[in-house]
Amino acid sequence: MLNVSRLENVVKMIARENIYAPYSGYGPYGRHNREYNKHELYLLLTYLGFDIDAMFTADVHLNNANGYAPIADFSALLKKREQDLGQYIFVRALNVREAGHKKPAFLYRSYPADELE
Repeated sequence: MLNVSRLENVVKMIARENIYAPYSGYGPYGRHNREYNKHELYLLLTYLGFDIDAMFTADVHLNNANGYAPIADFSALLKKREQDLGQYIFVRALNVREAGHKKPAFLYRSYPADELE
């Protein structure tokens, strides 16, 4: 799963670049519609009845963050978050309980209250 908090996105935002892919001629199926951070993925999997055994981020492709701004300029800021800045989130979890029956409120908006949990 792509990590919205990856280093490239952090640096793009600091450099005033948009982190989202352009719209696709293939409609909503031609691009990612949502990226998550580790905390959101934890909340979602917990809501779905999973216990997290391991979760980490890692780069899979060339990291292009230096193309937007020199990473050294942000080293003090990024040091505290270096474990969260990989391009992808990897998780190992075990389904141990029943999932929630409504939409999780942290992830959905503009739905009637009786459809959210």
